[in-house]
This record gives sequence, structure tokens and C-alpha cells, in this order.
Amino acid sequence: MSYDMSKWGNYGKWSTEDMEMALRAYTTGGKGLNQCSRDYNISKSTLLRHIRNTNKIVKGTKKTLGRNPTFDQDLETLLTGRIIEFSEYLFGLTIRDIRKLAFDLAEKNNISHQFNREMKIAGKKWYYKFMRRHRNLSLRQPESTSLNRIKGFNKENVNEFFDLLKKLYDRHNIDATTIFNMDESGFSTVAKKCQKVVTIKECKAVGSVASGERGVNTTMVCCVSAAGFYVIPIIIFKRKRYTAELSNAAPPGSKIETSDSGYINSELFVKWLRHFIDVVHPLKDKKVLLLLDGHTTHCKNLEVLLLARESGVILMQLPGYTTHRLQPLDRSFLKPMEVYYTQAT
Repeated sequence: MSYDMSKWGNYGKWSTEDMEMALRAYTTGGKGLNQCSRDYNISKSTLLRHIRNTNKIVKGTKKTLGRNPTFDQDLETLLTGRIIEFSEYLFGLTIRDIRKLAFDLAEKNNISHQFNREMKIAGKKWYYKFMRRHRNLSLRQPESTSLNRIKGFNKENVNEFFDLLKKLYDRHNIDATTIFNMDESGFSTVAKKCQKVVTIKECKAVGSVASGERGVNTTMVCCVSAAGFYVIPIIIFKRKRYTAELSNAAPPGSKIETSDSGYINSELFVKWLRHFIDVVHPLKDKKVLLLLDGHTTHCKNLEVLLLARESGVILMQLPGYTTHRLQPLDRSFLKPMEVYYTQAT
């Protein structure tokens, strides 16, 4: 879309040199605001703003048109750095993820903004203008889900993951005691699967009694190091508030949390990360590597990223649709646990 700028007259047609001379004439030459505006073809409001030096983003004689960006150059550089950092560690950020990061950044730095406070997200217009200002970023179209399921566990994806893993090992002196895997698993009050039974070969269908209830979900968040050190789990119940009875028969030292759905969310992920840091005690000069599920979305927020950086935790995501082969907890702990849980129920 093109715009006819003729109706704007001389708006925005001044140069940096014009502004420098106008400021000099006003401050040292004895000319008034109206005279400087006429002599140097600069609107009074623009000239006055530069005289008062009240531009949030632009200082002195630099020229910009239109509304100032929400963030100054330093904060936009910080935001682009975080986006690039996420991508380097295999976290794919969607448009919505970036908009949420922008809202978090504005709130954390007490910046006046027009973002949606109810949904806690920046607007689409802000996103598209941000992308135009940062041409080094691009929006990529991932493969369809069905194709990803087929091709997710392939040589290229696995090699890319292990190449990055080796670089992190060498750069931060990671060993078996400082690499951890975190995963979550939901357990329903109604068993998801029936146990296998033995019958004669000629029998084509085997029946089993199953509950007609929908069941209530409870989530357990587990974490273990390659050396076999288990972090005390967090158990999330579907409840509004905590009661002491929820701790009955739980593993010793377990932390109990509640949520409306019984699943983990962004707020609970932050609580879990603080719990992980308190238990593991990472340091900036002795960092730990935390491998996360390829579908984890709760870690894609500014609070998690800053907390991890300040505490010496390196977050890395497993490639999507490969956790059934690559994730240690999924292969060696949670699957057997689900079987034992089904037997117990």
C-alpha cells in the first residue's frame, strides 16, 4: 500500500543538519522557537521536543518519523538476543511466543506500552514492525505434524542435537553430574490402558472391564541426572488450593502444587525451576545442563530465561517427535512407572 504524502506539506523534510543549526540558533543565537521553526523548516512541536530532549528513543538531532518504538535500541537488542539464544538451543519460538516475551520485557522494565494486559501479550502490529526492524530474524514454516512424526527421528535431527550437545559439553565442562533431564507425566484416577492378558490364539477379541468415568489428572514432574541423582519431584493436583491430605503417601520430601487443570503451566514451571536450583545448586562458573521435552512450552517466557541465566542453568530442548527415543526419563523411568501405576489401579 502506498500513501500520498503531498498533503503533509513539509512534514519530516528537515535534515539532521537543519536540526543542528536550529538547536544552535535557539540556544546560543537568540532566536525564538517560532523564528527557528520558520528559518529551518521544522515544525514547532518537533523542534520543541528536541529542545527539551524528551524523546524516549531519539536524543539530540537524530531524525525519526511516527510513533517511537516501545523499546529502546538496547532492549530491542536484548530481545533479539534472547530469540536467537532460544533458537540456538533448539527452542522454536512462534509469533505468539515472541509477543509474550515482549510483554514480559515491557512489564519487567516498567515501560509504558499499549499491549494487551488482560492476555499479557504484545500486539500483532508491534510484532510485524519489530520484524521489519530486525531483518536478521525470519519466520520459518515448519513441516506438517504428520510429516514430522514420520521424519522427526532421523539422522539429520539427531546429529544436529548431538553436535550441539558436544559443544556445550566442551564449552562448560559438562559431565554426568551436571546434565539433567526433566519431564512430566500425567496420571489419571482411571487407568488409561488395560493390562495385557493371555488367551488362546484363535480368539480375535479380548474384553476387559473398564471404568466409565473420565478420571481426574495428576501430574508428576521428575528430573534426574546422568549420574543417577534424582531431584525431589513436584506433584500437581487438580485443585483450587492446597490441603495437607494431598501429601499423604507421597514420596518423602515431595513438593505439592495445585492447578485448575492438574497440569503444569508457566507459573508452576517457574516454581519448579526455583526448586531445581535450590536442590542442585548450580553456579555461574559451574553450570548445569537441563534437557527438556521437545513439546515443552512453559519455559518460553522471559522470567524462566533470566532465572536460568542468572543461576547457571543452560536450557536445551530435545528435537520434536524424538523424545520416545532420546529422552532418558521417557525411556527408562516414566514408561515402567505408568505400567506399575496401571497394575496398582
